[in-house]
Amino acid sequence: MSTSVTPIRHSSEGKVTHRSVSARKTHSTRRTSEEIEYASQKQIKNTYINRMRIFMAPYFAEFLGTAVFVLMGCGANLTYTVMTTNAQSAWLGNAFGWGFGLILGIFVAGGVSGAMLNPAVTIAFAGYRGLPWIQVPFYILAEFAGAFVGALLAYACFAHSLDPFDGYHRQIGGPFGSAGAFGNFARPFIGNGAAFLSEAVGTGLLVIGILAITDMNNFPARSSTPLAIGFLLTGLALSIGYPTGYSYNPARDLGPRCAAAIWYGPGVFTYHGSYTWVPVAAPFAGSIVGATVYELFIVSKRAVIVDDDSYVASEHSSISLE
Repeated sequence: MSTSVTPIRHSSEGKVTHRSVSARKTHSTRRTSEEIEYASQKQIKNTYINRMRIFMAPYFAEFLGTAVFVLMGCGANLTYTVMTTNAQSAWLGNAFGWGFGLILGIFVAGGVSGAMLNPAVTIAFAGYRGLPWIQVPFYILAEFAGAFVGALLAYACFAHSLDPFDGYHRQIGGPFGSAGAFGNFARPFIGNGAAFLSEAVGTGLLVIGILAITDMNNFPARSSTPLAIGFLLTGLALSIGYPTGYSYNPARDLGPRCAAAIWYGPGVFTYHGSYTWVPVAAPFAGSIVGATVYELFIVSKRAVIVDDDSYVASEHSSISLE
């Protein structure tokens, strides 16, 4: 009996051993193939081209978002310019054109770059929302370049519509002037000082609104953020934008103004008392003031007083209190 039982036991044990060895070999083979695949993917990620693509992604997104924004906005301006028979309705459409352009620009770039689309907003986010200062010049350059390209595309779309309007003669001002559809000019009866104040106040309100809409400790718009910011710009255009044409964005003005110089000449920089500096400098000033006012006075659970000498900063606070 013993001699008959022993071989069966050995055979059974041998089969188990054989299966376990096969399982280990299969597992080892799978692990080796996964390691090779991971190493291959890592090698691809470490290539120079891919590193450049990853580095450039947010700036290209900012460029494309700004180009879309300015293309639609300048298109709305040009529509307002050539539709002289119903100026009131055209002004309303102009405001919505810029607002919808901003909505689409944010949808295009928001998930990659944050879609600031405005150097003044970029400065505010660098100062109070943790955007690294080393990235600021790249973002601003992308925004100016996007605005320039967006204005070129808008002109290409409207060139033939402008021909019967101005008789094939591009003019900066006057009844047949159309350069203001690109770079903003204040109304003829408004001086540069009053225009600076108007642009600074408007930009300050824009930045306060954007900070409030995106503040997780306040009343954030969350998934409807693009809509909220777009309608914010439309509301500012309809309420206080008339005196200067509501630039509120250095890139949105200077980029298209540089594009307009191709067809209208260098006079676009000196027209209306060298007005060019106003829509560039005023938004920066208004942005700094607006962002500072929001951070100082709209605390919104940003800090909770524990006792007379200590503070507890909230988790999502953009500033730290010690």
